[in-house]
Amino acid sequence: MAPIPFYDISIGYYTKALSVLLRILQHVSARPDVDALLYERLAPDMFPLEQQVRWATRGPVSLISALTGKPLTIWDEKQVSDETEKTWPWLIAGVEKTLASLKDISPEEVAAKADDTMLPLQIGPDSDGPDAFRPIAAADFTLANGLPNVFFHV
Repeated sequence: MAPIPFYDISIGYYTKALSVLLRILQHVSARPDVDALLYERLAPDMFPLEQQVRWATRGPVSLISALTGKPLTIWDEKQVSDETEKTWPWLIAGVEKTLASLKDISPEEVAAKADDTMLPLQIGPDSDGPDAFRPIAAADFTLANGLPNVFFHV
């Protein structure tokens, strides 16, 4: 069996998962009570839907930023951190922006930079500051953290 290119297991899977998420969000957006769903939880100890969607985009955004060397901002941090009301179009736009960023990365660019690109894997609590993170290879980060988080939060 031929080895699977890193582009396919990273950008490819991220694109597929977030495309499915986008279709679901777009389908649900026709509901009259759609904005109330932003704050719903499947279980009491889970994050609300809007936060689940934002977390699903974290792995792809981290990988894109690391591969391109440019910081990528998908979510308006002021709106995310404030207690201001979030909207359904805002949520859909964030997923669309992530997908557009994934589309901008070529297989050649990924192949050229994948071996040398490092991403911070969290190994301790936030209170440990910089010691809470350990740099690991992009492929290891994607397989150990990025993809599982996307699938968990989607």
